[in-house]
Amino acid sequence: MSKMSLSSKLIGAKQVMHDFREYLRAYWVYVSTSMGLGKALAIALMWVAGIFIPLGAKTFLQLPSWLMLGWMAGWALLSYICAPFGMWKHHRAQIASLSQPDRK
Repeated sequence: MSKMSLSSKLIGAKQVMHDFREYLRAYWVYVSTSMGLGKALAIALMWVAGIFIPLGAKTFLQLPSWLMLGWMAGWALLSYICAPFGMWKHHRAQIASLSQPDRK
């Protein structure tokens, strides 16, 4: 592997990390301005509990592994789809408010 390709991979990795930090900052601003920290923590706790529902149910019921894995994968997919929706909605509202002049 040449030094050129290694350095370009490192630069690419740094850019990805920079973009990820910017995403997390934007998400933090969105959460703190739109719903507050308490509500955000309650939603996060509910999400974590939802992932582990099959493990809790397994202590009382005999569940097949495919059902538990399907639930966890479905819950993760749903969260992957729904998580950016709030930021998109917030961003769309910001654009709409900037494009309309103030009416007094």
